[in-house]
Amino acid sequence: MTNPGQTFTVTTAAKACQVSRKTITRRLDQLRDGGAYKDAAGAWVIPLGSLLHAGLSPGRPASPDAVHVSQEDTQGQEDRGWFTLEQVAELRKRADEAESLRRRAEVAEALATERERVIEVQARALRMLEAGQRPTAHQETTSEVSATPADVPPRRGPLERLVGRFGL
Repeated sequence: MTNPGQTFTVTTAAKACQVSRKTITRRLDQLRDGGAYKDAAGAWVIPLGSLLHAGLSPGRPASPDAVHVSQEDTQGQEDRGWFTLEQVAELRKRADEAESLRRRAEVAEALATERERVIEVQARALRMLEAGQRPTAHQETTSEVSATPADVPPRRGPLERLVGRFGL
């Protein structure tokens, strides 16, 4: 058993906690926050409390299914939390769903724009037919309907067109 005043080096901390040296070095920021420091020779001095602060326990290996993620809270102070692999997988799943929804929204916007263009072409053709003119096939597909400015009403947005069309 360890005593509360005991200190460790990186190597002895790794052995005591049954983890690799790399695990200890990855958590040096957390260990430093818990009181670890470098001595005059440049070696790390890691108190027991610092190991506990970093989620390491001598005599018991650290959980292999935890991933440490730093997050900023609303006050701008760092809040460090642990996420399990299941939580990370859920976050990735949600990110994939958000990306899928973003792509679907882009497709829907493109489709709406194309449909609006078709409606405009059809509306011009209808106005020309009502005026007694006949558009050519080329004019129908390219929306280059030859009409005088007096024949063509000012361009309106989709909502204005619906309001005008249904008399709302």
